Amino acid sequence: MELKDLLGEAYKEGMTVEEINAVLSDKTFVDPTTLPKTVDKTVFDKTASELAKVKKNLKALEQKNMTDDEKIQEELKKAQEAQNKYNKELAKLRAKEIFVEAGLTEKDYEGILDTVVTEDEELTKARAKTMIDLINSQKKQAEKAIKAQLLKNTPKPPAGGSSEDVITKEKFEKMNWRERTELKQKDPELFKELSKTENK
Repeated sequence: MELKDLLGEAYKEGMTVEEINAVLSDKTFVDPTTLPKTVDKTVFDKTASELAKVKKNLKALEQKNMTDDEKIQEELKKAQEAQNKYNKELAKLRAKEIFVEAGLTEKDYEGILDTVVTEDEELTKARAKTMIDLINSQKKQAEKAIKAQLLKNTPKPPAGGSSEDVITKEKFEKMNWRERTELKQKDPELFKELSKTENK
């Protein structure tokens, strides 16, 4: 697009830059409705600051226009919120004590602490104890299952010998040389002991 087309009827031969700028300042090349709606940062900051000031003044005005009864109610509300926060912190400490006494570390109970804690200390303690009972129950069941598995995998010991299998001095004396040789191979200590008594 040439300058002549751009300026239209306002175009003259030999125009200076200032004259061209003056003509262009009146022209609109982009439809304003197609532009995104933005706000200059300084305008935004100024507006935000004024809004904060208005809110502060409104709060002060509300405080000023409050009756004594409303002011008391406001203070009671704040005191109740502080009390609730204190109760919850105290209940949290009680729950931690119960978990620690049960042998849990902070890593063990940190994931369930918020589930257990309420603003009611007694309810929190009851919940913590219930949680400990549940953990102990699960632990006992796991130990029982492990013991059962170990017993299942452990081979049974051979049955103990009866009194007939016990070799006495009399039985030894009645043994032939082959039986004595077998005994010597199986139980050399017993063979040695019985041989001594026989030689006496």
